[in-house]
Amino acid sequence: MKIKTIALSLMLGLGAHAAHAFVALPEGGTLRVEGVNNAAADPLFLGFGWNPLNEGYARAARRISSVIYDGTDIGTFYDFVYRSTTDSTLLFASRFEMDIGEISVGNAEYDVEINDILRSGYANYDVSVGWYDSGTDSDFRLQSTAHTSNGVRTRPTNPVDVFDDNVVDFRTDISVEEGNSTTGWYVLKTNATEFTYLVDAVTIRQAPSLDGTSPPLRTATFEGFAPVTAVPEPETYAMLLAGLGLIGFAARRRTKA
Repeated sequence: MKIKTIALSLMLGLGAHAAHAFVALPEGGTLRVEGVNNAAADPLFLGFGWNPLNEGYARAARRISSVIYDGTDIGTFYDFVYRSTTDSTLLFASRFEMDIGEISVGNAEYDVEINDILRSGYANYDVSVGWYDSGTDSDFRLQSTAHTSNGVRTRPTNPVDVFDDNVVDFRTDISVEEGNSTTGWYVLKTNATEFTYLVDAVTIRQAPSLDGTSPPLRTATFEGFAPVTAVPEPETYAMLLAGLGLIGFAARRRTKA
């Protein structure tokens, strides 16, 4: 789909547009939250000029890596973590830039796209989603999002989303050939306070084209940041064990009484 996310005139006209809030991902009923191609009405858009550093967050980590499709380096993946300066909770913000529009597979050349970005590692955390523009005038919006791993885009219709607490699906349409070469910053707001760098934390998928000019399915999986449960400090753990020991001792005393 050759849809520009934000035209320059729209950016100028809505420069003072107030930011939206992050949208919590449903866990039942209709799982997918849909965005719209109008920044003023898009529930997922956080606002022009929005940036974590201006919203009470400090950068905690970043990784910049290559995007490899079928053995070809087609672009760059930016993965950042921000920590709240008030309660230490974490934001996970990521962005893709594609440099190559076609790759050769055997004797054929195929267009390459990113249609879904799956982020793993979010089970048992509160998750809400939003996106913001990097200021390049070319960022493609977050089309929709859901807590699902099977609802990725297909042709000609998309499957029904099935809830998966561990996975967040960002649906987009990144294609050099279609003039949409970069995503906006897609952000996951969580109640996690610790994070790690995981193998297979990020999967990108390209749906087959209606005219059959691309392979049935193309996927690539690579490393990325994800929340992790905090491990108690040794002193805290020792105190916890001591407390459990006292509880057991008291229980035995009551049993003998």
